[in-house]
Amino acid sequence: MLKKIIPKNARSKRALQKREPKIEENVKKAIFIRSSSTSQIVNEALSDLCKLKKPDAINFTKKNNIHPFDDDTSLNFFCEKNDTSLFVVGSHTKKRPNNLTFIRMFDGQILDMIEVGIENAKSLKEFKTSKCAIGMKPLFLFNGDLFENSHVHKTFKNILLDFYRGEAVKNINLSGLEHIISVTAINSTLEQSNDSRAMPGLIYFK
Repeated sequence: MLKKIIPKNARSKRALQKREPKIEENVKKAIFIRSSSTSQIVNEALSDLCKLKKPDAINFTKKNNIHPFDDDTSLNFFCEKNDTSLFVVGSHTKKRPNNLTFIRMFDGQILDMIEVGIENAKSLKEFKTSKCAIGMKPLFLFNGDLFENSHVHKTFKNILLDFYRGEAVKNINLSGLEHIISVTAINSTLEQSNDSRAMPGLIYFK
């Protein structure tokens, strides 16, 4: 039998009501976390991805001893405390340089987790143009057969769409589209490792 939580005051009652099931879900928030070891490339990538997700994003600028593939205790804590189901964890080690781990949770448990590496990155600040406004929906363009034929790539595509879906709307003003996120998957000729965390093929963001 499930234990019923009784709120002690009006504040805790409002917090519980926000967590109750809804016919239409709230916009999913995302947390961008730096692990115990990161690089400048990783930090800039987390910052840029966070800017694209704002205002439904939280960027943790302090380092955290978090290793999602080994222990999900910290993720469960952040999920419950911030009512968040989406995470990006940045890390940098000799074996896995400049890494980002995309995580999706459901009901407080990890649902999907995919690790990708960064190469030849260019941050938003290097583009001397006006940046996209906060809260604007991006237009996604997925290139490559892998997004249709590979289970891992299908999952990654679904995670990205879930991250930046934003508020559900019935109509979109095409003149209001300010930016496109292009994602290209190319078959890699390199030998793939047996590590289940490695994604087959090469992914390019633009």
